[in-house]
Amino acid sequence: MTTIKVFGVKEALKEINGIDRQLRKDINAKAKDIAKPAVDGIKNAYPPQYLSGMARPWSQKGRQLFPYQQSAARKGVQLKIDTSKKNVSVIRIQQMNPAAAIVDMAGKQGGRGAQGGRFVAALKMMFGEPSRVMWPEYEKRGTDVERGMLNVVEDLMTQLNKNLVQ
Repeated sequence: MTTIKVFGVKEALKEINGIDRQLRKDINAKAKDIAKPAVDGIKNAYPPQYLSGMARPWSQKGRQLFPYQQSAARKGVQLKIDTSKKNVSVIRIQQMNPAAAIVDMAGKQGGRGAQGGRFVAALKMMFGEPSRVMWPEYEKRGTDVERGMLNVVEDLMTQLNKNLVQ
């Protein structure tokens, strides 16, 4: 699958927001509808349980990372539309639940220490390489999502051009 990069979307969304707030809300709603099959597919891909130890509470530096719970993992999958300068992507699907994010990406940069190495090795053996959930599920529907998003961007540009000409 290829990644589609469209330049000027952040600026166009900001411009539309200044001209017609309802149009901006409508564009956001269209984007969410287009991405919904991918978001739902990701949510449904989280299994009830991973490794047995993940069911116990575990914190690091005062932040609770586990237990892993399927319901929390599903709720953590969110579509974000963000036009701030600090973000590279305008529209993204992200996992907000720490346990689910760890399960999905653990081992991407290697395991830290002996215990981390065993944890990553067990996840890889039983569930494969990172990304274990989000990227594989997105790839199943990504072409349709990207095609639909491209249509939304084209509509956005048409609307922006109409408002600039008036």
